[in-house]
Amino acid sequence: MRKSTWTVITAGCAIALATAASPQQAHAVRPAHPGPAATAIEALTTSDPVAAAAAVPADFADVSGYRPVLRNGMLVNPRGDCSSPVPLPGEFDAACQGHDLGYDLLRYADRAGEQLGPWARQSLDRQFDERLHAACAMRPDDVTDPPPSDRLKATFMRLGGTKVAFGRAWCDAAATAAAAAVGANSWRQHYGAPRPEPITACAVGSGFALLAGAAAAHRGRAARNDRGRAARGVRSAQAVPA
Repeated sequence: MRKSTWTVITAGCAIALATAASPQQAHAVRPAHPGPAATAIEALTTSDPVAAAAAVPADFADVSGYRPVLRNGMLVNPRGDCSSPVPLPGEFDAACQGHDLGYDLLRYADRAGEQLGPWARQSLDRQFDERLHAACAMRPDDVTDPPPSDRLKATFMRLGGTKVAFGRAWCDAAATAAAAAVGANSWRQHYGAPRPEPITACAVGSGFALLAGAAAAHRGRAARNDRGRAARGVRSAQAVPA
């Protein structure tokens, strides 16, 4: 596929992702008489993890095939992961597992005939977004040598740089990309029960474009910092008396 074609696809997908990721407050209405799944999702997105665990339906494990566990202060699906067309930071794992649990509760409700409405999936996606950025907040501002386990290292190396800032800002860019992709998929599925869909050119193109942009931005910032240090060095040298 020609570069210009990918550019058009990526630009169009970026607009679609931004639209889909915008808040949908008008639909975020809780049911007056919530059923078991609605009660669990409400607790999962607004309460502490112990209270959320107590709210999980008694037959959830039988229906879904696992019991939720506590991990990093979150109630999660222990078998979940970050299913993404591009690699994501390891810090996102617990947030992805928590989001997977929420989506399994959506599927549980769908099988039981419990009508939830858009608020449930919107609440789970909003929590996912917040948790991703909270995970990024734990990273230093400027990291140029990520740990070997960092799955994004190879991706950024391929994007054209042997030394890229792997700090908080690019982590936030990855979080924004992941949350936007999730929001776009929810919008496409009308905020109902999640359905499997193939990875599309839109998802791959947009994801790599956002990550490439983050890498380029940090290379530019590093270059500006180097020029600034060099200029300060020259001024300091000129200020030394002969």
